[in-house]
Amino acid sequence: MKMQEPVRCKEGIQRIQIGLAGLACVVLLVGLANIVVDNVRRDDAAQDQMAETGASNAVAPVTAPKEKPAEPLAELGVTPASDSDTAPVVADLQPDPNLKEPMDRPPPLAPTLPPDQRQPAPQR
Repeated sequence: MKMQEPVRCKEGIQRIQIGLAGLACVVLLVGLANIVVDNVRRDDAAQDQMAETGASNAVAPVTAPKEKPAEPLAELGVTPASDSDTAPVVADLQPDPNLKEPMDRPPPLAPTLPPDQRQPAPQR
């Protein structure tokens, strides 16, 4: 029995060491990700700043303010632009004149007779 106690103690210490090493790896990975994200933000801010200073140095032609685009997806090239802005894409649909009952509602329930006016069911 005395031989098992040192083995258990060593296994416990080894488990603690593995847990601490794993925790240290997670902390290092989070720190590395934070550094990468900060560098990307700095690069974006520097590019924006350079674009602003470059645009302010160049002489810009005077133009009328642009209206908001009616079709921003078409302007980006995601969808094709329509030829006319006022024409509807799909014409209004009219109900079928031969249709007797509306199809979007359940059929009306047949009126039931009171029990004293019912006819007995035929027996087989």
